[in-house]
Amino acid sequence: MARPKKFDDAAGLQKALNVFWKKGYAGTSISDLTASMEINAPSLYATYGDKHTLFVSALQAYMQSQHAWMRQSVGENKPVREIIRLLLTSLVDDTLADPERRGCFMVNTITEMANQDAQVFTIASDNEHRVRSILADLIRNGQQTGEISPDKDADILASFLFISFMGIRVIAATNNNKKHLHSALDVILSAI
Repeated sequence: MARPKKFDDAAGLQKALNVFWKKGYAGTSISDLTASMEINAPSLYATYGDKHTLFVSALQAYMQSQHAWMRQSVGENKPVREIIRLLLTSLVDDTLADPERRGCFMVNTITEMANQDAQVFTIASDNEHRVRSILADLIRNGQQTGEISPDKDADILASFLFISFMGIRVIAATNNNKKHLHSALDVILSAI
């Protein structure tokens, strides 16, 4: 009879995500993962697969949580520009609040692996498509309510915001001047 598992798969995945986020894929060893997840190597392989499979699962879990956060924020009954400001402000504030200043796990992964790992490239491309789609729908809502000019292309504005989101996460990881970063958000919003 098989012994019951003594650990929570979802909690273990979150612990692995945190290790990958802090050290990157190449910098993370199996012993780093097993120590953080508090399991032995055979249990890690039996539950999550190899290191790459575990990394991909962690990246997908991160992406899903970010999309859920965005959909929840976009679904709030607030003016569209206020929602966009909330999204931008949250990215700055969350990055600055992280004592390890890890930035964005997706951005870190793209810069480390997307040009050499086809599966990561596909996940990153899917992430961009989903985020831009959420933002384009939000912008179209703003155009219908008159908050955003209907003369502007919603898909181009969504791409601009996506690029801004990614850049904010990079810069906020190295620049702790909250006032400066929030002032830059005003410029981004003025382009919408």
